Amino acid sequence: MDLFITPDWAPNIHPLLVHFPIALLVTAVLANFASLFIPDEWWDESKNTILYVTGAIFSGITYYSGTVAADSVFLPTEAQSVLSEHADWAQYLLWFFILYSILRIAFHRFDLFDKKAFKIIAFITVLPGLFMVFETAEYGGKMVFGYGAGTGQLLQQEESAASEITDSTTTVPSSFVTKDNGNWTWEMNSNSVSDLITNFHWVEGSLQALKPTIASGDAPLLQLQASEQANLFVTHQSHQNVQVDYYLNLDDLDGEIELIHHLQDANNYDFVSLNSDGIIRQGRIQNGETTIFEEGTYEADGQLFVRVVADETHFRGYINREMKVHGHSDAPESGNVGLKLQGSGSVLISKIEMIQL
Repeated sequence: MDLFITPDWAPNIHPLLVHFPIALLVTAVLANFASLFIPDEWWDESKNTILYVTGAIFSGITYYSGTVAADSVFLPTEAQSVLSEHADWAQYLLWFFILYSILRIAFHRFDLFDKKAFKIIAFITVLPGLFMVFETAEYGGKMVFGYGAGTGQLLQQEESAASEITDSTTTVPSSFVTKDNGNWTWEMNSNSVSDLITNFHWVEGSLQALKPTIASGDAPLLQLQASEQANLFVTHQSHQNVQVDYYLNLDDLDGEIELIHHLQDANNYDFVSLNSDGIIRQGRIQNGETTIFEEGTYEADGQLFVRVVADETHFRGYINREMKVHGHSDAPESGNVGLKLQGSGSVLISKIEMIQL
């Protein structure tokens, strides 16, 4: 439920709130600096503390609104890492000013601000926080003015990029195209079974168990058969921060598909899973033990566009441009990208694209 009523032009409340903590905290630092040179009768440390506390409170409100905003906006590929940096710096800023405000309250309690030298030390201590404000604002500005986050330009950018990829790959005999930077696109055609054999290796199961075929239709589709035995295959190359886009149809699947990244071996990898009951899960298998970062629901009918993002400690899963899961954990070691299929029925794949962030 929305706690605020936003105007039609605003995608969420975050753009309306973000300027308040910036203005309050910058004003607090400037006033703090000025108070070192003017009499207490004009402006004292108590007023500085009020500004810092108010700025910290607004930072908390704005940070929360930002987490909600991140879950409601579909971002272009280039903005994924910017979002992660923006979120990290915002969290550093929030905790810094919460702790600094608490310390200032304690300083008042023990009358430490009566000493001029201590006022100077307290001011110097807050300067790293001012740097955090700058970094947070810089990455936020890049998202809006650099990549059009929340301005209505995103859909056009994504569709344009998809069109360019389609146009550039239709004349290539192989359906699996690797770029010079290591990114790759696998858009299905009559050669896709051969490309599956060439560009992937099996960690569990086998090619024969998948029974890959090219399904006829408006466009070529790779059809993979699920079985009770898990079938796990991944690319040969390892990657660190990745975005992987999958175009899937799960209508005939009675089971589960895991979209895998950062695989070390069969007992150590990260994943986003989709099952035939409409449940999406995001998590990590470490030494055979499963940890779920977040769980949600989705509509499992028709072709699905699924985006999996793993950027340092940030993990996001989108279905049809809507974020469904957003978890956090330790940054994984570089690893392989692939699929794990188990159950009965089949899966149809029209395209997979991997981009390094």
